[in-house]
Amino acid sequence: MELPLKQRLFYFLPTLFCFCLPFGSLVLSGLIILWMVVSVFNIDKEQFKKGIANKHFWWLSVFFIGTVISALISNNKNEALFSVEIKMTFVLFPYLFFFFKWPIQIIKRCIVSFVSGCFFACLILIARACYYAATGHTEYFFYTQFSFFIHASYFAMYLVFAIALVVLLYPAWFKTQKNIKYTFYLFVLIFSVTIFLCSSKLGLISFFISAPLILLYKYRSFLNVKKVSYLIIGILVLGFFSYKLFPEAFNRLSSLTVVSSTALDKTSSESTTVRILIWEQCMQIIKSNFWFGTGVGDANDALYAAYAQNGLTGALDHSLNAHNQYFQTFIGMGVVGFLILLVLTFGYLIKGILKKHFLLFLFSLLIVLNFSVESMLQASAGVLFFVFFFCFFNLVTEEELLREE
Repeated sequence: MELPLKQRLFYFLPTLFCFCLPFGSLVLSGLIILWMVVSVFNIDKEQFKKGIANKHFWWLSVFFIGTVISALISNNKNEALFSVEIKMTFVLFPYLFFFFKWPIQIIKRCIVSFVSGCFFACLILIARACYYAATGHTEYFFYTQFSFFIHASYFAMYLVFAIALVVLLYPAWFKTQKNIKYTFYLFVLIFSVTIFLCSSKLGLISFFISAPLILLYKYRSFLNVKKVSYLIIGILVLGFFSYKLFPEAFNRLSSLTVVSSTALDKTSSESTTVRILIWEQCMQIIKSNFWFGTGVGDANDALYAAYAQNGLTGALDHSLNAHNQYFQTFIGMGVVGFLILLVLTFGYLIKGILKKHFLLFLFSLLIVLNFSVESMLQASAGVLFFVFFFCFFNLVTEEELLREE
């Protein structure tokens, strides 16, 4: 039976959103607004009641309410308004997911759309880099100059997750379509190559952590010590050849060898060094504002003042935030906001393990890794990815995703 137009539109908009997400386009805001408008014509009374009672809805909503309250006590009203505006999806997405019925076919369509969006974004970026390389500008194959649509760290995170979706779900969904089999390999190859071209340190670390976990989970039913040994050797060989093919990407990892902060250059803006210096200041600010924080609008101002007072000219010149979402939230919202964020990340990582929901676990792991070195909720590419897929994988179980229709 064909769905009414209002329902078809309601389900089409998130599918289009998923495809556009890797492009980081301003059209995403328009799609969310349109999706909200269309939702009004699709409200079901019984489903609405279930949504009100949904615990995931309330965890996200309480975090948003805390952000609003924190914004009201902030002195920097422009920054406070930005913090509230960028986190609006903490209430919008839970409403759109948990207050409406989602057929499994629509869930699968959204995943395919996201993977396809990632694939076409990769092709465009590679083609763009080749064009510039033909004119002598090979630097467009590297890091931020390569990742044109969104920051390289976020794009690499998207691609690592897309690899997991392809490897774990596509063989079950398209097992009768043998001609698509080689498309899986092409997707994984293109995504992997693009992760190295993004040259994000965390992107590379996430890839080498996630890849073995994905393979171990995928082939867990017939693994033994011998096969695991082969897998480890294969990963080491992959790492060696990756180093030979993408030396610039691995050269960025060399800064991670810094282990002592006593000799760090306070004028440095190098990503690893400056993070260590910033995190030291974060700890001091948290001690002085433990319970209620500085207010989300004043968090960055408190950091800038600490940079100026302690001679962190590299961080000050670039107006850097905490580069750690846990610190950023603790500074702005105090201990309560920090604890809620722990529940939304580590809590759901543990839930993924206990419920044997590997995709929820892997998603939460990627979020924890990225939150540890980036203030992800200060950028739309981070907020949209986190809240959308948080709702997404708390809406459906892995068994439902893998179940044949």
